[in-house]
Amino acid sequence: MDVGLRERALAWLDGSLEILFPRECLVCTRPLRGRSLCFRCTPDRAPNQLVSRCFRCFGALLASSEAVSTCHTCLTLPPPTFRMRYLWEYEGLARDLIRSMKYQPSMTLTRMSGAFVRDALPLLFDDDQWDLIVPIPSSPHTLRKRLFHPCHEIAKALAPGVGSPPIFPALRHNQRKAPQATLSHEERLRGLRHFFVVPRPHAIMGKRILLVEDVITTGATIAAAAHALNKAGAARVDVVALAQARVWARFRLRLYRIFENA
Repeated sequence: MDVGLRERALAWLDGSLEILFPRECLVCTRPLRGRSLCFRCTPDRAPNQLVSRCFRCFGALLASSEAVSTCHTCLTLPPPTFRMRYLWEYEGLARDLIRSMKYQPSMTLTRMSGAFVRDALPLLFDDDQWDLIVPIPSSPHTLRKRLFHPCHEIAKALAPGVGSPPIFPALRHNQRKAPQATLSHEERLRGLRHFFVVPRPHAIMGKRILLVEDVITTGATIAAAAHALNKAGAARVDVVALAQARVWARFRLRLYRIFENA
């Protein structure tokens, strides 16, 4: 069969199937055609540029002076990460999308979310010079439930936007633990210095790393991961996430102090 004719036949068949079995929005299940996410469930894809933000933690700055680029907390007690960036606040449409992505679960939504981050990276970072992309690994318990690593899929989607550096599974959970989402905030803060291990430290020695997370809640996971990577010899650890929860601001000082002299 002629290639063009075959493509038209496939397009006709696909259109017919859409009429008979319309797709549904992966968040609200509203019937759709040709899409997986409806406009009502799509968060703003561009980060808020109207707020002056800290160069290190990306928190809103109280001072509006252009001379101020780092918040008082990061100046007083530097975080274990070099720079942290996120696309959305963990609320509203973003929270609904991420919950559907993680708890339904949906690899399609995960890859779409990764593409959103990829498109926003030039606004989030003033450079894209990384040697490795390291996704936060799922716990064994969570992997058995979802059958895929969300952060790894996000990393695969955003890699082309930063020159396609290798995606390297540098981190491993030190022992079997319950998923972070099931733990209280106090439980997340215990034993963080040994939460992750780096089995092959020689592979990240002197490397600039982009650490990929889905949601920053207390910040315990990324702090533990950055600590393990720094201890193994990474030159720099930046973090990018889909969203950050407001509760992070309540725990950041406690987390910074945990790793201050580590």
